[in-house]
Amino acid sequence: MGLIDDAAIREKTKRTSATLFKGVRNEVGFDHWKRFDKGLARDLSLFFTGVMYSREVISQKQRELCAVASLTVLHRPRSCTCTSTPPSTSGATRREVAEVIFQQATYGGMPVVVDALEVYGKVLTERGEPFPGEETA
Repeated sequence: MGLIDDAAIREKTKRTSATLFKGVRNEVGFDHWKRFDKGLARDLSLFFTGVMYSREVISQKQRELCAVASLTVLHRPRSCTCTSTPPSTSGATRREVAEVIFQQATYGGMPVVVDALEVYGKVLTERGEPFPGEETA
């Protein structure tokens, strides 16, 4: 039985996707993958969203902050655009997201931090949200 045949996985995928991708525009993953192979794109989506991202070992907030850290240190600015939005919908504050990015200087150096902060700044600006250092208490 493939993932496509599992109704529970399909339902988890829908619920998790609704949480993770709420408000995300220009999704680069699934929509792009479908153009090459619709069946494989669906299986990948079901696995990543319905299996990996729906596990309850760590919270969605922790999972999304891990994604921000990984994408920063691996220098994946295009992917950071999608991932910079979900942490806030998963409970992470703007300051926590920025802190996770800053922490990656230890592992990837300042150039990756600068690029990730630039991407995150664009996301905040598009959403009309203040930068963490500009927030008033």
